[in-house]
Amino acid sequence: MKEVLKTNNLLIGYKGQALMPEINVSLSEGDIVALAGPNGSGKTTLFKTLSASIKPVGGEVKLFGKDLRDYSPTDRSSLFSLVLTEKPDDLFLKVFDIVAAGRYPHLGLLARLKPDDEQIIYDSLETVGIGHLINRNFVSLSDGEQQKVMIAKALVQDTPLIFMDEPAAFLDYPSKIELVNIMHKLSCEKHKTILFSSHDLDLLLRHADVMWVVAPQQPLRQGTPKDLVGQGIIDEYFRPIIAKNEFYWMK
Repeated sequence: MKEVLKTNNLLIGYKGQALMPEINVSLSEGDIVALAGPNGSGKTTLFKTLSASIKPVGGEVKLFGKDLRDYSPTDRSSLFSLVLTEKPDDLFLKVFDIVAAGRYPHLGLLARLKPDDEQIIYDSLETVGIGHLINRNFVSLSDGEQQKVMIAKALVQDTPLIFMDEPAAFLDYPSKIELVNIMHKLSCEKHKTILFSSHDLDLLLRHADVMWVVAPQQPLRQGTPKDLVGQGIIDEYFRPIIAKNEFYWMK
């Protein structure tokens, strides 16, 4: 499979202080990877570093074989999109208008939508199952519906790589499962590569294909949930959380 993202001896952190040992991981076309770890483990910092929001302390991030720092912001907007937990500033915007904002990197100087752009918007809303909400105000939607709007916005940006920061936050369990199904649909049908962060350990152990797990001052470990449980990594990295909750472990 085509390599999309790769880190070489990457060190993440702030003010020259690394939060964990060097990170060497990669993402290929169609991968869906869950980034998990307890609060304060470095998930957000790694996420921001991979998406060019902050600079690495050391090492490099390569996107399609080229150093991430060598891309202009315009170039990056055509290669990856972000689904964040933040809501639009104007909650009374229509669903169509919010999703349409994702097309701006592809529009000309006048930033006018063409019929092809509008079709992409309609198709993206249908892909995530909310085509019928196109004329609704964002504020009138449920948390799950609002999250789908933000995913549709990322889809219309039409990038091969999608970063999702805590996309399951504030969703009820059925909505979380539906979100996982949408990600698999994007991977299989659209060949999108998806990296998403989550602190919902129970959800990930049940439904994630591959996990990257992090903990303070610990090396990033990767593998299937079953392998990570069997190797004792989940217990070691998430012990404080596990002590407070009950989980259904895979045999």
